[in-house]
Amino acid sequence: MDVSAIDRSATSGTGPLRAASPRVKLAALGLVLAATLVSWNILVLAAIFLSLLAAALWGRVKLRLALGLAAYPAVFALVFAFASAPDLMTATVIVVKAVTSALAAVLVVLTTPYPQVFAPIQRVMPGIVGDALLMTYRAIFILAEKFSNLLRAIRLRAGLRGKSAVRSIRVTAAAVGGLLLYSVDLAQRDYDIMRIRGYEGALRITPFRSRSRKADVTLVIGSVVLLGASTAWRVESSALNPYSWIVVLPALAALGLTLLLRKGE
Repeated sequence: MDVSAIDRSATSGTGPLRAASPRVKLAALGLVLAATLVSWNILVLAAIFLSLLAAALWGRVKLRLALGLAAYPAVFALVFAFASAPDLMTATVIVVKAVTSALAAVLVVLTTPYPQVFAPIQRVMPGIVGDALLMTYRAIFILAEKFSNLLRAIRLRAGLRGKSAVRSIRVTAAAVGGLLLYSVDLAQRDYDIMRIRGYEGALRITPFRSRSRKADVTLVIGSVVLLGASTAWRVESSALNPYSWIVVLPALAALGLTLLLRKGE
């Protein structure tokens, strides 16, 4: 996982998704997650996935980075599907639901600086809980980079001392233990620094204002339409399932249109 690429994508670049209000993006994320959770129709889920791809192209997000991050939950979903799904179609739906939900969350993370992701959350949750979420999210990036450096050091050490599995496990366990101690030290150091700088139980983060009302409206309308279609096909499944292919057509059209617009730029 390239942690620095996530930060660069969130804090730099242009595009409608980066100009939209963080609150609107979080609200749209909630609606898309609800649409994904409601539906068990593979074509409706495919339409949601294609719509998210179109949104990524429209927002000028790097598709390779977004899809790479969204693929991580697929591994866990495959294990869950293998253990619990009664047939291949159900297993496929479980994996598609996981990847689609992850892609929606990834698009928010790749287009919003992380303090702004948590600023709306801090307004509806106790201050200490919101601060803990914010600092935990920040620590994930730091620990991921530290762990990457440790893995590199382990490979070099294993190369110097041969390919003994027992020695590799022992060195890896020592490295993980060191990472755990580092995380405890990091938490204490960050808390001490915050107290010295006047922390009194709540971080003050000023939410960004929207720079594009058009992007806000597009996100809201698009996510409401997806949730409406998903709910309709769930409630009236017996009548609408034969026509599920109709849902895919607008998503394909939106994806094709955004591809043409990107090539024309």
